[in-house]
Amino acid sequence: MPLALGLVSAGVLALVVLHDHGNTAAARVRLTHAADAAAYSGALVQARALNLLAYINRTQAAHQIALAHIATLASWAQFGQNEAARLRRGNPPGMLIAMFYGPTHAMAYASAARIESVSGALAHFADAHARHDALVHDVLSSAARAVLRDLPETRQQAMRTVLSANYPEWPLPALGPPSRRDRLALAFVQDRWPGFVQRYSGRRGGTFRAMVLRATDRYAFLGPRRGLALNPWPVSLRCPTLRHQLRRLGGTSLTREGTWESVDTQSHHALRSNKYIGCYYREYAMGWGKVRNPGQTDREVSLPHAPADFSRQSFWRWVQENAGWDLLNGRGNPLAYAYASQQRQRWHGRGMAAYAEVPLGRAGQPAGFEIVVRQPAELLPALAGSGASHAGGRYAYAGLAPGEHVTVTSAAEAYFARPRPRDDGREEIATLFRPYWQAHLVAARGARRQGHKAVRSAEATDER
Repeated sequence: MPLALGLVSAGVLALVVLHDHGNTAAARVRLTHAADAAAYSGALVQARALNLLAYINRTQAAHQIALAHIATLASWAQFGQNEAARLRRGNPPGMLIAMFYGPTHAMAYASAARIESVSGALAHFADAHARHDALVHDVLSSAARAVLRDLPETRQQAMRTVLSANYPEWPLPALGPPSRRDRLALAFVQDRWPGFVQRYSGRRGGTFRAMVLRATDRYAFLGPRRGLALNPWPVSLRCPTLRHQLRRLGGTSLTREGTWESVDTQSHHALRSNKYIGCYYREYAMGWGKVRNPGQTDREVSLPHAPADFSRQSFWRWVQENAGWDLLNGRGNPLAYAYASQQRQRWHGRGMAAYAEVPLGRAGQPAGFEIVVRQPAELLPALAGSGASHAGGRYAYAGLAPGEHVTVTSAAEAYFARPRPRDDGREEIATLFRPYWQAHLVAARGARRQGHKAVRSAEATDER
């Protein structure tokens, strides 16, 4: 009988120990799944934020292209209005343009009246420019700042929500070392998010400005607008090789301040000669238009104020006394440009907004992190009111001692991966101009050891 009782006692003790071990193993498995789900959710929040920043950057570029088109359309509209006014005054006459340069140029000169008939075009373009500028700075740029500012808190909230969903019977998990014995604790062991994304000025240099300029190269409408036509017969015995010229000049450019400038001019340069200066070109401005930001550095401050007409003074003498233009070898439309500068459209714009990008030194490293999730022993089923008795003394299972924790680690990262390889076969570095960010779990590296040290140091601090 004593032998039988001893064997029964040993069996009961083994069953209790097995029960305690099973509870601890089951709790650890459950905690591991919850920690992996929380880590993946945090990495997914990061990946979605990075993709959102990429979409914002691309939308910013699209708005810059729209602003360039609006500025160009406005300068063309002003150009057409001024050209229509010159056509009505006959300065120069349409028949003269047809005789010297052909019917095509004459028809283009006469078609300016159609542009003038569009009432309020410049006001509509100015309003569109203001709305695009507000979207760039007050909506898109503000959204990017908010994403970067709120991401750490949003990531933590998502991870805590996932842990709470996996443990609905317990209070919301705490952040940092365990402070209570009735709730989980979540802490970051490693976090490579700080400094992973930085904001850069979009005005001078940088990736964004170069990207926008490459995009504008695809639109011939925004490119240089140059044209030169010559009359076919000689004009002056003093310079028999020279001809009358019809010069069309214009272009859309991005200034150093990050705003768009568009200039369009056209002039008839009539070949003249006299005994004082010999051969020269007398410019007849036919059309002009200019759009610019008043905050830009004025290079027009040195331009003389050109008179509206030269009926009371000689053109060449005024140029010599006031402007100093090269009247024979010049290739521009200085008089038309002076008129355009005097009547330029002054649009207030804040230029290119700052953009978010991954620094080159961090582009090869994903935005990863490692977390530690701790479950107090008081929350294990064996110690949470199950009613079972446990071995004590030298046979007690230390993992179930009150005050200790079941600790698991998990790691995840947001990484950049193209859906398909590049056509040129080159590898593309991580960037916030393409929304190719994804999330996945990775193996934890050394977090377990650091996590246990953190638990012990935190408990030691509590005891002190």
